[in-house]
Amino acid sequence: MNKKTSRILSVSLAVALTATLVVPALADNLVRKNLEVDSGLGLYVDGKAVTPTDAAGKTVDIFAADGTTYLPVRAMSNALGAQVGYDAENYRVYVDTAPVDEKAADYLKEYFGIEPMTGTVSAAVFNAALVKVFGEDAVKMNGDRLSAAIQAAVENCGLKELAAVYSAEKMQASTAGIAKVPADDDEWRCVAAALDTSLASGTWDFTALLDGETATQLLMNAVNIAGKGRNYLGNVSDPDIYQKLQSAWATFGNFDDEKLSKLGEKLVVEGASTGYNLKYDGYNANFLPEYTLQYGHSDISHAIQLIALLNSEGIDAKVAMEPKTSIYEYMVDWGDPAKLTMTPTYEVRPLEGTDRYLCYATEYDMKLEFDTTTGKDAFDSIVNQYAKKWLDKIDENGVPTESLLTGAWFQPLYTSTVPMKDTESFTEIRDNVVHNGPYTIHPFSTVDGGGAIETVVKAADLTVEPVTLYVNNAFYRYLIQEADD
Repeated sequence: MNKKTSRILSVSLAVALTATLVVPALADNLVRKNLEVDSGLGLYVDGKAVTPTDAAGKTVDIFAADGTTYLPVRAMSNALGAQVGYDAENYRVYVDTAPVDEKAADYLKEYFGIEPMTGTVSAAVFNAALVKVFGEDAVKMNGDRLSAAIQAAVENCGLKELAAVYSAEKMQASTAGIAKVPADDDEWRCVAAALDTSLASGTWDFTALLDGETATQLLMNAVNIAGKGRNYLGNVSDPDIYQKLQSAWATFGNFDDEKLSKLGEKLVVEGASTGYNLKYDGYNANFLPEYTLQYGHSDISHAIQLIALLNSEGIDAKVAMEPKTSIYEYMVDWGDPAKLTMTPTYEVRPLEGTDRYLCYATEYDMKLEFDTTTGKDAFDSIVNQYAKKWLDKIDENGVPTESLLTGAWFQPLYTSTVPMKDTESFTEIRDNVVHNGPYTIHPFSTVDGGGAIETVVKAADLTVEPVTLYVNNAFYRYLIQEADD
């Protein structure tokens, strides 16, 4: 740490982050004085080093003076995922911790067919987007200002009644830190409700013309509040993600669809498939395929450790948990079935008249929408190093000779619905989806190996919907019943 003296400071802001922070600094109160400061301080957020930079990417100094540490507002806010705004006219800095979805435009195009909005957005363009999300009866934007768009979003996403209860006093309180509020009381009321529900950000200029970036984020926020967006627990980097994983797992239990269960067992018995998953459509995560992997397992402690491992590697992702009942063929080289401990959620049964076994297990599919495709691409090597058993790395008792995460499998299972960059580590397969109402089963096959599945399914008066997946090599070897490495 370097000590420098007589540094001239025009304005100093000591930052204490809250949900929405407003720091007035009226021009008449600006004081220029000399201070002795300690500069070159390091910044760590949740134990990880952060290099603060300004809007242009230039490194910004952190320093201490007179017992107070001074942090650059933008850099600190960016490190915590907050939004920052600056009102030069009124000398105000706004910090809002409402999250920003950097992939909002991608999501709106993927799920609603809305083309990216840029520049100044007209009411006609925004209204067309509202119709694609909320249907032909969507409440339309009336005007060209952001406040008018917010009023339409409030009504479409189910907040109309909430906004109506805002009194003048409540409106004033909720928008106290905003430099300019709409002149129209109805729009003002909606802005207040939007701020309190994080539909809108306190950094926005509500009297300005609607622009593409703000329109995109506003619409995405409305999608989420209306329950039309992603279904997920949180992010890998969230401190409370482990509690949320445990809470979700505690609600999971066996569910059944008799017709599909009988069909699935028949598929295994007749050799059409090595196993299947029974799932319920209501748990769909609605993630962006380009950034998403689905990871299947049965041990919640394994999921917690894997999430912590990703966090330690600096890889962030949105996390969703989907329950499933899994029935698959148990391979005897995994261990003597007679020595296994059976539980209400895990049981291995012999197939009568054969030397084969079926495993019945309550499991989960953990879906991960990575922040970047680089994080998604790195997942395979991380699992192979820390979460997969290898035949040449176990002792005579089957115990791994190298430390692995709890619940590591010989054939971990993770898939992508779009091709992976590393084509050598993933193989194309088919998920032969069979629907019966809201329930589905998912027997996997090779690209050309779904014929036997289709024959059995057709005999049950059901149909197969083949879905292309890209699966990791270890599970592919299990799928074709080839010995693993």
